[in-house]
Amino acid sequence: MTRLIPVTAAPLFDPAQARRELELPEGLTVAEMVAAALPALAEEDRRRLRVTLVTARGMSAPDPATWSRLRPRHGARVVIRLVPGDDPVLRSVLLIAVAVAAIYVAGPVAGAILGVAAPSTTATAITAAVLTGVGGLLVGALIPPPSAARQDAARSIYQVQGWRNEARPGEPVPFLLGRHRYAPPFAAPSYTEIVGDEQYVRGLFCFGYGRLDISDLRLGDTPLSDFEDVEVEIREGVPGDDPVTLYPRQVIEESVGVELIRPLPRDVDGDVIVGDSAIATPVVRWTAADAASVNLIFAFSSGLFEASSRGALRSRSVSILIRQRPEAGGAWSDVVTLEIAAKKRESFFRQVGWDLPSRGRWQIEVTRLTDESTSPQVADRVSLAGLQSIRPEYPLAIARPLALVALRIRASYQLNGALDDLNGIVQRFAPEWDGEDWADGLSRNPASAYLAALTGPQNPYPVSEAGIDMDLVADWFDWCAAQGLKYDRVHDRAESFGDMLRAICAAGRASPRHDGLRWGVVIDRPQTVAVDHVSPRNASGIRWSRPYVDLPHGFRVTFFDETNGWASAERIVRRPGYEGEIELTEALDVPGKTDPDEVAIEATRRMLELIHRPDRFSAVQDGIARVATRGDLVMGSFDVLDRVQRSARVKAVEGRLVELDEVVAVEDGTDYAIRFRVYADDEDTIGESVVSAVTPAAVASGETRLLRLATSAEAPSVGELIHFGTAGSESHALRVRAVEPGEDMASVYAYVADAPEIEAALADYEPPAWNGRVGAEIAPDPVTPAAPRFVEILTGRTGMDDPDGLRVLLAPGSGSAAPLASYRLGHRLAGAPSWTELSLPLAAGGVAVSGYAAGDDVELRALAVAVDGTEGPLTATVAVTIGEKDSPLPGALDSDAIEVQGGLGSLSITLAATADEATTRVQAYLVPVGDTLDAEAHALGQPFAVSPGATLSYLHGDGTRRELVEDGGFNTGAGWTAGPGWVIASGVAAHTPGSVGGVGQPQDLAEGKTYRLGFTVSGRTAGTVTPRLTGGTAQAGDAVASDGLALSAIVATAGNDGVELLASIDFDGAVDDVRLYRETGRCLSAGAWDVYLEPQDLAGVPGPRSGPFPIIVY
Repeated sequence: MTRLIPVTAAPLFDPAQARRELELPEGLTVAEMVAAALPALAEEDRRRLRVTLVTARGMSAPDPATWSRLRPRHGARVVIRLVPGDDPVLRSVLLIAVAVAAIYVAGPVAGAILGVAAPSTTATAITAAVLTGVGGLLVGALIPPPSAARQDAARSIYQVQGWRNEARPGEPVPFLLGRHRYAPPFAAPSYTEIVGDEQYVRGLFCFGYGRLDISDLRLGDTPLSDFEDVEVEIREGVPGDDPVTLYPRQVIEESVGVELIRPLPRDVDGDVIVGDSAIATPVVRWTAADAASVNLIFAFSSGLFEASSRGALRSRSVSILIRQRPEAGGAWSDVVTLEIAAKKRESFFRQVGWDLPSRGRWQIEVTRLTDESTSPQVADRVSLAGLQSIRPEYPLAIARPLALVALRIRASYQLNGALDDLNGIVQRFAPEWDGEDWADGLSRNPASAYLAALTGPQNPYPVSEAGIDMDLVADWFDWCAAQGLKYDRVHDRAESFGDMLRAICAAGRASPRHDGLRWGVVIDRPQTVAVDHVSPRNASGIRWSRPYVDLPHGFRVTFFDETNGWASAERIVRRPGYEGEIELTEALDVPGKTDPDEVAIEATRRMLELIHRPDRFSAVQDGIARVATRGDLVMGSFDVLDRVQRSARVKAVEGRLVELDEVVAVEDGTDYAIRFRVYADDEDTIGESVVSAVTPAAVASGETRLLRLATSAEAPSVGELIHFGTAGSESHALRVRAVEPGEDMASVYAYVADAPEIEAALADYEPPAWNGRVGAEIAPDPVTPAAPRFVEILTGRTGMDDPDGLRVLLAPGSGSAAPLASYRLGHRLAGAPSWTELSLPLAAGGVAVSGYAAGDDVELRALAVAVDGTEGPLTATVAVTIGEKDSPLPGALDSDAIEVQGGLGSLSITLAATADEATTRVQAYLVPVGDTLDAEAHALGQPFAVSPGATLSYLHGDGTRRELVEDGGFNTGAGWTAGPGWVIASGVAAHTPGSVGGVGQPQDLAEGKTYRLGFTVSGRTAGTVTPRLTGGTAQAGDAVASDGLALSAIVATAGNDGVELLASIDFDGAVDDVRLYRETGRCLSAGAWDVYLEPQDLAGVPGPRSGPFPIIVY
């Protein structure tokens, strides 16, 4: 049963007003409880909340940074109050908050790290110490890391399933700094375009404010160049950029996906009622508002065709009526009736578009007019896939230039689903310092990012150069470049301007600062000049604390790895000096870091800060004339640190003798020194801190006020504050971490140790080699695979359409968990002394084996091979005979019992079949004379059936054609009229040179029809003869100038009423065997052919062919 946590919410300054009490399940985080108690409170207002955890033992106020990770336990009451003030109030309880937060969160973390089911007391105690140390120390660092809560709020641009584009209305425009691979959000919705039968997709993507360099565009992990039919437009985002032309209009696409039907009426049994009309079923959809035109997309998911009884495809069409009317209603008006025809088994799309009569919202009605087909040989299902409402306006309306990519790509056979994984490498043009001047370049320097953030288009109040300390930023640029520091990050989620600047500066080991006039930075780098001295003489309320903690073994850093395509990665960075196994880790955010080596360096530096800056110092200084500010180096002397040290003022100076207003204790044999400030002139209010060795002037041991300077260096001025102590340890070098106003014009200073050893240790640090792999390789014990099993052995014509073929199909055996890589198959002729082996991949599942002939007895065996090379046992030997299941091949036909004749647009075959029982059908082939037979290209229709011993006739082409010419062989000359030079005698029509003339006869010809005319020329010695259709405008064929068969096809025109062979004046020769008939679409092509006949069995297995049989088709 889930236990409940009591929650009290007081959302007003008066805790008695609007008070709310509720109970929430144990296990929720503080952030989830705040959201449940005050659901309407804006995110930015939650900074003014204070949450306290109250128990019988006391109370604590956890820092808001821990709310998303802190889960109160049963027995605690959560009190949520709205308090005046902001972060300073929360920071005042930060250290105690971190300590209490660790107690609550340590249990779950320890369970995850140590691998225990429930946290033990020891595990909880150990982890609590680790969290307390890291939480307290890093929050108080000179350059605090960006808040983890803010980082958690930013979603990854590389998701678990890979790169994904998102539609993010209402979110900020991306602002990229440095260099990164990025999957940009949609600038406008993608939409579909149909070209012919294929689908294209258009998309528009926003990489953010310009100017950006965009390169290496990919879809997922595949370069865009590997796709076909791709068009890309890139705009860098500079003033004056042209609009994109690939996405010039607003297109609102609605996915409909409704099938268009026109069902036949059916009775209660589901049978079609014959004679009743089909039922019209219109589909109505509305356009978007203010639409100017419309596109409809239709999908034929099963293709569109009609199959004949023999399986041949035929064209099929579907009629669709489209109508429209205004939003307010009224009469429907017809737009178009579509007749969509195709002969395709594959799915395809069609699109139709039109302009609306006026802009607005319109109703669109789509009705199928083609009745439902009940034939299983018809596929004509169609769906209304989408409706696109189009507005002519440009899709973007923003005054500031954006970096855009417009894309048009063919989706058919290339994309699976939506276009939502476009990504590219993007780099910002930002101010870059060359040592003398600033110029825009592709810089990754944090200083460049800082300037871009201050002056860039994303800033509603951009800062001018006059408002920036450009010299300081240039110095920071050079220092970042020398340290190899970069900032590569996409800011695409809501965040404050201050959060952005702090994240950028943290990447350059700095923090932003505004001195009231100009923006600058505070850099955490070694300093040599101390600007102030702090001691009990000039400060009060001095505090020093050190949390005693067990540091984690390392940091766990999640980042986008630029060496692996900017995929999300995690690096474990070992604590310097720790040599054991890494078991306890803490998460650390390093935003803007994508270089694995830089991630390791920065995480190591954070750990060095924990090691060398464990102490926290604070002091209160009165007055407004303070010297030090945040980031400055100061020297501090604290009695609590070394009781031997003393602070005093100079009472008098004479030569090298210095008199103090306080006594100091000295011991003989001990070296002493003083630190004091010297000033360059009267205008120097800061001065320089110097150290000078001193010796007691009056006594060797005891107390004294008089000291002698050991060198001739400058002496301190009268009234100057000095620090006295053992040489080298009289004071501490400190860095000002923060300055806050106190009461009565006082300033409250927070300090951390200067710790120059951090930089020294970091300079010697070499990041371990990085490959991004998670975990370590192991050497598992070999696992022997099970013997595979033979799934099927295919042989001969029955199995492989090859009488000599052999194919073996294998599958993994059972009884072993070994992962398999391949099979090894052995084969041999039965009784052969050795095996032939071949290897095949596991995924192949089978292999064809060559080298055997029909009737061979073959032995087979196989084994499986694991991925580590371990071989399993052999299977039992399997024997098989090639073609043992094959039926007998059809025998050869009797060529003497075959008669093939050509005719008018057809051929006839007369065949006396043999008694072969295997021959059930015959395939005829029609091959141009002289060509090689191609079974697929020259097949003459479908095979025709035969019966053993039967005689049959087979006619192919148009057997209805009849001869139109009378006495084409000139046996009697009946019907013919011989012109000049022609004589009909001895079965020919002969022409003597000397006159132009023709021999012809009248015919009843139809206008527009094609007539085939053939004749034979013999005895020619000169001239030509031309076939013609006479009467009206004569239509001639090709002139014939050689002996032999001549064939022509002539289209008759109006007035043609005869046929004639026209001789030239010099033609010397004869013609014979004239043939004329009207051509139809069923006629065979005219010409000389070779015919082959092939016997086949019922399965289509062929026997030996007979032929060729030469024929003439007229």
